[in-house]
Amino acid sequence: MKQAIASLFLVSAVTCWAQEAASPIEIGSRLELLLDDFLIETMTEGTRLQLHRPVPRDVVFRTDAPWEGNASGYQTVFRDGDIFRMYYRGGHYKHGGEPAEGREPHPWVLCYAESDDGITWRRPPLGLREFDGLEGNNIVVDTEMMADFGGCPAHTAVFIDRNPACPADAKYKVIAYGNKPRGLYVLGSPDGLSFRPLSTDPIQTDGAFDSQNLVFWDTMRSEYRMYHRGFNGGVRDVLTATSQDVLSFPKPEWLQYPGCPVMALYTNQIQPYYRAPHIFMGFPMRYCDRGWSEPMLALPGQDVRVARSRHSRRYGTTVTDAVFMSSRDGLNFKRWPEAFIRPGPRLSRSWVYGDNFVFWGMLETKSIYGDAPRELSVYATEGYWEDTFTSVRRYTLRVDGFVSAYAPYSGGELITKPLIFEGGNLTLNMETSAFGSLQVELQDIDGTPQKGYVLEECAPIFGDALQHTVRWRYSGGDVRPFAGKPIRLRFVLKDADLYALQFVPYAPEPEQPDLDGTGFIPLKNSARQPFVVIDDDFSSVETGTSPTEDDLDPFIGDGDKGWFVAEGSPDRVQILNDDPVGSGTPGKGHYLRAERRDEGMRDGGRAFVRLYAQDAADTTDSVVEVNARIMVPDTIRYCSDIDAFDSQPGEHTNRAFHLRFFADGQVKYWKDDHVSLEGVTHTPGAWSDVYIRADMKAGTFDVTVNGKTATGLPFAQDGVRRIQCIALAPNTSKCVIYVDRVAVKVTP
Repeated sequence: MKQAIASLFLVSAVTCWAQEAASPIEIGSRLELLLDDFLIETMTEGTRLQLHRPVPRDVVFRTDAPWEGNASGYQTVFRDGDIFRMYYRGGHYKHGGEPAEGREPHPWVLCYAESDDGITWRRPPLGLREFDGLEGNNIVVDTEMMADFGGCPAHTAVFIDRNPACPADAKYKVIAYGNKPRGLYVLGSPDGLSFRPLSTDPIQTDGAFDSQNLVFWDTMRSEYRMYHRGFNGGVRDVLTATSQDVLSFPKPEWLQYPGCPVMALYTNQIQPYYRAPHIFMGFPMRYCDRGWSEPMLALPGQDVRVARSRHSRRYGTTVTDAVFMSSRDGLNFKRWPEAFIRPGPRLSRSWVYGDNFVFWGMLETKSIYGDAPRELSVYATEGYWEDTFTSVRRYTLRVDGFVSAYAPYSGGELITKPLIFEGGNLTLNMETSAFGSLQVELQDIDGTPQKGYVLEECAPIFGDALQHTVRWRYSGGDVRPFAGKPIRLRFVLKDADLYALQFVPYAPEPEQPDLDGTGFIPLKNSARQPFVVIDDDFSSVETGTSPTEDDLDPFIGDGDKGWFVAEGSPDRVQILNDDPVGSGTPGKGHYLRAERRDEGMRDGGRAFVRLYAQDAADTTDSVVEVNARIMVPDTIRYCSDIDAFDSQPGEHTNRAFHLRFFADGQVKYWKDDHVSLEGVTHTPGAWSDVYIRADMKAGTFDVTVNGKTATGLPFAQDGVRRIQCIALAPNTSKCVIYVDRVAVKVTP
């Protein structure tokens, strides 16, 4: 009852939303991540958006070459063809305590490393710039190359310019800070190694710039976007601007974080998500000066913390971590107040000002579990200015796995805003426990469940997949009938996470293994011709004239198809041959007798015609014809039935036609209550010919008894479009039905 009330509430609520909702969201075939409430109309209590933290893995790189040091940072990573590229600054601070004294400071440089897998990195000996007499290094930019605009490689970011109009000799670009005049400048390169200044004029002069300042080409909006450092009311914050010309940007504006408390952001790391470039993601390093206190002194690295504070107090009392934020327009961001990367439990190289800086960019890499899907690798610094080098820690996250819609085992629901999509299948990036599940329902804009796509027809989905195709009992995974039309998606979750959804081009239903005998019902075979399920007059069965144990278990079939007794003692269902019925005198004709005495359903006999799994599948949206010759005595207590179910024998769920024959000769069907058939009767105590024609697609059936017909009768339950079994059985105690012949034909 509680579930019914909740469902009614949800439907009513959706109706109200539909009246007030804005235009449907046209998502086409793009991947949509559940990072925010952009697609979500409502979530029930217990369902929430859940931020996921990446898992720390191995240290994949150390900046311990002579031209690098413990202040190496502001790294950029991206994939370029078959290789992964990393750019990072080389530099060293001595004011980090005794270990840092082991190396002398040197001029800033921009360095390059590469990898084939994102895990093992190497420094190619480029020989482009000399360092302290050493030419076989991996330096690509030094201070001398920026002298004309007073530039410094300490504050740089590197990107591939995806603008189709970008000249080939400037495909790779460096954004650098300079002071002649103060602002941001651009260098270009044809190969990502040999750079040159593209102009001695700054592209932006409004900002602080003492950070990693970013520019990239927005492929979705065909414009350059800039994100850089500024002080907003004395708080470190992020400015943005857009331009068609990478060499000139207008006055920037501040990012907005509706509903989020003020926090100091040292960097921004904003980028379009490579799988869904209409979504922007940022991984800012968050700056927090906690001041001196006992907990501060209790943090790891007390000695170097105190040493740093002698140069500047905040060098000892500031800690940094990383947060996650996302945006649909590049200006308004949902920023999570909880950390995306925490400093963690290590006893060194973690709780230091400058640690947990997330690199700009992410890479898709092989999983550490050999047979698992590829995952995302993000990288962050450790041990900043503590020793003579910094470390690069790799973290991993499932693809699209930044945020999920999550519900515990007690369950929860999510309903989307109206959507318009392109494609033929709905796929989900989802994860459940072994006991958890996820179900999907398609609704119209008013919240009405769509026939063939209702929740109950979606088998509970469980598992862990990046692209699971949703399928419904009768419709499979084909959602093409709804393409281009406003719909809502209703999700019901139990101990499950839903990360992303996408409508993709239609693909035929996959071939499944032979599962006959397992209870699995495959999808309909659209090429199937009309076929006969059963045509039996019981003449092949050896039988007697009375209900004794000698006449038990006479049924045809191989256990998966044919006659099946679901309940009751064996002698409640038998094949007999006395004529007339009950006389004990042997006759020529054989008949089936199903009886329930003064006993409950599971003690009284019921006979079922059970269909093969593929036969059952091919009744979907078909025409099913049943011809039977039956007798119902006038001495029974109530009635006997011919029913059809989309369930296994004995489960009595998903009922299609439900026909009842009473002791007084009345014939009725059941739909919420008994409904009499005008002019259609049977003859109690005599054989009657019954013909049923069920239109599974329409959900209606016609009945003819002894030549009299009633048409267009509704199924007992809405939405049933398939038959797995047909029951011929007494309805209550002290009832019986006799069956002389049964034939079932299906026209797919």
